[in-house]
Amino acid sequence: MPQTSFYRKPKAESRKPKIMIVAGEPSGDLHASHVARRLTALRPDITLFGMGGDQMEEASVTLDFHIRDSAVMGFADVITVLPMFLRKQAHLKRRIREERPDILLLVDFAEFNMPLAKFAQKHGVPVVYYIPPKAWAWRAKRAQKLAKWANFVAAIFPFEAEFYRNAGANAEFVGHPLVDFAQTPLSTQAARKHLNLKGSGLETLPTSDENTPVIGLMPGSRRSEIRHIFPIMLRTAANIAQIYPNAEWILPLAPGISHELIAKCQQEQNQPGIQIPHIKIVEDGTYPAMRASTLLLVTSGTATLEAACIGTPMIIVFRTASLNWHIVRSLTPLERSGLPNLIAGRDIVPELLQTELTPTALTNLSLDFLQNPQKRETQREALQKVHAQLGTAGAAERTAELVFSTIRQA
Repeated sequence: MPQTSFYRKPKAESRKPKIMIVAGEPSGDLHASHVARRLTALRPDITLFGMGGDQMEEASVTLDFHIRDSAVMGFADVITVLPMFLRKQAHLKRRIREERPDILLLVDFAEFNMPLAKFAQKHGVPVVYYIPPKAWAWRAKRAQKLAKWANFVAAIFPFEAEFYRNAGANAEFVGHPLVDFAQTPLSTQAARKHLNLKGSGLETLPTSDENTPVIGLMPGSRRSEIRHIFPIMLRTAANIAQIYPNAEWILPLAPGISHELIAKCQQEQNQPGIQIPHIKIVEDGTYPAMRASTLLLVTSGTATLEAACIGTPMIIVFRTASLNWHIVRSLTPLERSGLPNLIAGRDIVPELLQTELTPTALTNLSLDFLQNPQKRETQREALQKVHAQLGTAGAAERTAELVFSTIRQA
């Protein structure tokens, strides 16, 4: 689906434009940084400030707050950091009122950013919301609220843009940012050689996959996800290793997750009678690791869409604190969790969620995929169709153009 180009070169201005950008998690920091670089390219004299992480800082955004302690998961986690969140919100609201930025660019992080959108609208500061709240998944009334508070919604899914337009928002599909960078030029065999995997020297991948499959573990990017999900993955690895003793295991380390945390989980699961196989930790190589894998065990979230872009068969898993789960299930009408399934509108990737996620269930499902190449190929073909629905490259550029277009119209 084609995207619209919004940008016209602004007229010369005596005052440097000021843009406040707020992101609260590593993924939002990454996506915001790409937009920030494009904004600077279009207007080198621009002033960028707000909240974000290392990526935004490297993109010349002056940070009032760093996101190191902002990435949380679920309602129970939010409660523990609520006082800190409220202090940060109050500070950023003061900045909006006193600095009067030309625009407020919000990136994902709905629980924190929605009140800022309301505040900015009240004080006459235009708002562009990039990667808006998933109101189509749950809390649908948010779409109506954001339609009142945001001048423009930059949606990353075609159906998302339509959903927000139906709620009264000025929304456009700008494309999904993953299309730009969730890719690798390496073939499966080249990726395995790049990662120095033992089976990389085998000449025929189908044969090597049958005997020495490469299984990628992606337990998440938050400590709470590691705590709830990674132990189940480790027990699953121990089970599969009994059937595939030559299997190789890799774990692309997510930003913010330490080697020490991974090692601690492994030590806790290395109990008598349970032999956890060696797991190769991969740093700064998520996409080669995905490409190298025969099968991925992936925590529900952005990583599932990255895997879809790479085209690697996967199983989606999710588990959280019981309180979080009950609240989410009471609020969302969706039958599916994984983004590839939501985009496809059907179950193309198996999901094991909450109580369904056990070592036995994950082992059996993994073995089914490892032992059936045709099942993997069928899913791979379906993932290619999902990838095609994410639009063309250039989401950050289109969002930056949209920002300047909104400034002109304000």
